[in-house]
Amino acid sequence: MLCWAAALLFAKALLAVLYEYRWYFPPNFDSAFLTGRRESFFGIYSWAFYAHIISGPLTVVLGTYLVLTGGRPRVRAAHRWAGRVQIFVVAAIVAPSGLVMARYAFSGPIAGIAFALLSVATGVTAAVTAWCAITGRLADHQTWAQRCYILLCSPLLLRLVAGFTIVTKIESPWTYRLNAWLSWLVPLAIYEMWRRRTNESTQFHQTAKEGL
Repeated sequence: MLCWAAALLFAKALLAVLYEYRWYFPPNFDSAFLTGRRESFFGIYSWAFYAHIISGPLTVVLGTYLVLTGGRPRVRAAHRWAGRVQIFVVAAIVAPSGLVMARYAFSGPIAGIAFALLSVATGVTAAVTAWCAITGRLADHQTWAQRCYILLCSPLLLRLVAGFTIVTKIESPWTYRLNAWLSWLVPLAIYEMWRRRTNESTQFHQTAKEGL
């Protein structure tokens, strides 16, 4: 039930993000995200912005498909092709455009560094995911793919937390800065703790069986 509830929340956040695209074509500088960006919305930033908002949701959808179909022989070919598209889009578009946008982040360099590191981490996890698949290390491939997926979904958590701060009237530059860091570090840390605990449990049961 908790997994389904989380999935519904993230789906709602994704739809809310997509709904705001009506303010971006053409850019409306009175909209929430573009407020105050009229002077910087040109050149490389405008290109990075549109590249990011188009490629980001695509990688979330593709990532969801890849997570759900991993290890299923019937869709192995489709999984591989989707994975190739995913890696290309993340490495060539999402991560670089995220780095450019991080320079102009709200609330200054503290949030900007968080988003820059998120972009780097996303690109690195995508590259390692691809390398593990190429070299046949399927267990490692699955682990790194899950890490990459968590990072790709972190902007949705950022959105949900930002909405919560607005509703509860605690929104401030500092809550945004904290959100910029915690929205991807916390989910990643939770995943690593869960993975470690799962591995320890599996090793314990294997040792117990061998003892019998």
